Amino acid sequence: MDASTSRPANVRLGAALFNGDHGRLADEVQRLESAGLDLIHLDVFDGYFVPDQGFSARTIAALRPLTRLPFEVHLGALDPRRFIHPLVEAGADLILFHIESVAMPFETLLFIREQKVRCGLAVSLGTPLSALEPLIADVDAVLLLSRVVGEGVRGASFDRRILPRVHALRAMVDAIQTDVDIQVAGGVKQEHVLELIAAGATTLAMGAGIYRVADMAAEVAAMRQLATYIERSAI
Repeated sequence: MDASTSRPANVRLGAALFNGDHGRLADEVQRLESAGLDLIHLDVFDGYFVPDQGFSARTIAALRPLTRLPFEVHLGALDPRRFIHPLVEAGADLILFHIESVAMPFETLLFIREQKVRCGLAVSLGTPLSALEPLIADVDAVLLLSRVVGEGVRGASFDRRILPRVHALRAMVDAIQTDVDIQVAGGVKQEHVLELIAAGATTLAMGAGIYRVADMAAEVAAMRQLATYIERSAI
């Protein structure tokens, strides 16, 4: 990695609850917290922008008292503003809506900020990152997906085309000296940690893979050790 590349500190690790056992969601939430994760990634879909429907605000509200972990919502929906109030009331700490889902994303960002909740943008694989340039100073986070929206393949493999996109977004953020959480989701596993953090990612959201390991806490600890290695090597 080029010595001039910025390396983030305090990388966060999260997991998508959507990939857990939907018959035992309360247990899964507690399992994620016990494993030492930093956040819970919650998918909310409308059945149109994304064919699936993800979690409802009512379900999120029911789960909110069960953990102190932040609830970070990936909102894949047309007209995302209609979901904002219910999600805020349900306890969302961060709402990331798709830049592809609205004609005027800045107005939606402002609308979320008015609710006193952190806001961000989700970007599907294939969407030019240049679309973010007018907005990057006004977001708390950007979620880069290593697949197209609505792909419908749970546990699909990691797409390495995400790596240059993380590099490019890191350069964009550093150029304006702002603090933006660069998140990556979509097939992320332990073997991808070093490259993603080296590229500039600050949050990694695991999917189905984290639920399949024999010892989730040990897996999280191993990933955190890798993240610490990258951070120390940057000193």
